[in-house]
Amino acid sequence: MTEIYTSVLSYRLLEGKAYSDADTRSLDRMMRSIDEFFSANPGYINFHIYRSYRTDSDVIFWYSSRNPDLMILAKERVQASMRPIAVSSFSSISIYDESPYNAMNKKLEDSLRLPPLRYFVAYPMSKTPDWYLLDFDTRKEIMHEHIKMALNHPDEKGIRSYTTYSFGIGDQEFVVLYEIPDIAAWSRVTEKLREARARKWIIKETPILLGRLVDAGDIAGFLL
Repeated sequence: MTEIYTSVLSYRLLEGKAYSDADTRSLDRMMRSIDEFFSANPGYINFHIYRSYRTDSDVIFWYSSRNPDLMILAKERVQASMRPIAVSSFSSISIYDESPYNAMNKKLEDSLRLPPLRYFVAYPMSKTPDWYLLDFDTRKEIMHEHIKMALNHPDEKGIRSYTTYSFGIGDQEFVVLYEIPDIAAWSRVTEKLREARARKWIIKETPILLGRLVDAGDIAGFLL
């Protein structure tokens, strides 16, 4: 088994709710408990929390495991902690596996286990049916052009990308994830890639989640 399951969950605070100091302390304990849960279980490859830049989202969770049953358990732990104060605004589960177009020279989990970068981008993506009717060699050539444009861009340095697959298990075909060191540099790379031929077949790229890495112990302080 090579594939890795990965999930992104986003929550928005309940509107009009007043929070007491006791609520803040309770959330702080729950967030620390969740962090300890992931850290203590070797079945999880990564777990990160981000403060969201979107107005319809306040906090983003990202975690991965090779065991799909552990993904359910993780979702339940996070949801139980967030339910008293927030509602879900986005969720996805997808499979991180080797690309059919580009061979990897490392293990899938190598990048996931690195210290996380400061910013995180995630969005669902789908392609038109016509894309899958092209022969494989044509698709490979188009994707190689896309990859080459990204790698040759002067602002690409430091960006970690994860193309994950959700055929038949999500409302989209892919969930594309990025860890990035600089938001503006990332935006310039993305703008350049609009010139790639591969753009012709993309039909969905919303919502785009953008978050800044935070420690579990800081969550209560900025949420409540």
